[in-house]
Amino acid sequence: MKFFDLFCGAGGLSYGLSRAGFTAVGGLDKFHPAADTYEARFGARVIREDAFALSPNDLGKLIGAFDVLAGCPPCQGFSSLRISRFGPEDVRNDLVLYYARVVETVRPQAVLFENVPRVAKDARFAYLLKVLSENGYSFAYRILNAADYGVPQRRKRLVLIAVRGAGKVELPEPDHGSPDSLAVRRGALKPWKTVRDAIGDLPPVKDGECHPSDPLHCAKKLNPRYKEIIKHVPKNGGSRNSVPPELLLPTHRKHASSFRDSFGRLRWDEPSVTITTKFYDPSTGRFVHPDQDRALTLREGARLQTFPDDYPFKGTFRQIARQIGEAFPPLLAEKIGRRLKEYL
Repeated sequence: MKFFDLFCGAGGLSYGLSRAGFTAVGGLDKFHPAADTYEARFGARVIREDAFALSPNDLGKLIGAFDVLAGCPPCQGFSSLRISRFGPEDVRNDLVLYYARVVETVRPQAVLFENVPRVAKDARFAYLLKVLSENGYSFAYRILNAADYGVPQRRKRLVLIAVRGAGKVELPEPDHGSPDSLAVRRGALKPWKTVRDAIGDLPPVKDGECHPSDPLHCAKKLNPRYKEIIKHVPKNGGSRNSVPPELLLPTHRKHASSFRDSFGRLRWDEPSVTITTKFYDPSTGRFVHPDQDRALTLREGARLQTFPDDYPFKGTFRQIARQIGEAFPPLLAEKIGRRLKEYL
């Protein structure tokens, strides 16, 4: 069974589907470093075009035959932070409509769609559901937390699967849960994977240092002010509430409620927060190592997303961080893919 990954990025979704037994025929993405990574991993061509410059008909002619359309239209325009700062409209939001029109034009046997939870309230997502209904697809969608599926990270995403002519379809149920939950105590679910599970075995590095045996185990160089702030943050889950106010950045003092997690440390025995494209910068969220006085390395971010250590990321430090932060966790993709495979 073959799939095409629309807005493929570095291939987190594709890697999970390949682990579930599907074969990639290619992808579309205009970010060239991500396309380089994808091609290096899957040996399948990435169409390096802006989707707005390529009609669904033309795209269909370029792709050829495949069974599953997978993909995540860029979701930054739907993020709550972006909306609070810039307003509700972002041209990238129309890529959800583009995705729907590709479904309408190509009519694959199955569809896998992923995006941020907020998209569920958008008219463009309603249009996608309308297209699916009118073209004979059975579908199911809901908001999944990656931590509930064995990913060592709290990451909530809306996931939709659809199969043409299949009757009722359902997304996979969680197989992990909070250690305090009754289901875990009774053995019905496994406990969440933690930061310790994912990165606890990695050797220590300093800020601005790359480990000699792993070029991705590399931490951003911090300026002196950032270093001083981090020194005041208690180990294993501490926050910037312990930092003397005069050391904090002016924007953090002015907008304290908007940056509550900035300079916070991860907790060893819990899943991480959502890995973003700037997880290497401690000023942007709770991305400080539980013990070491630095932000996360690229390797740590990749592991928290469940990428294997041999994944062939291409590009500069920041380009690779963007690929990691934008990716769909491969482990969650694999479990969704196995459920989709049952219906096919």
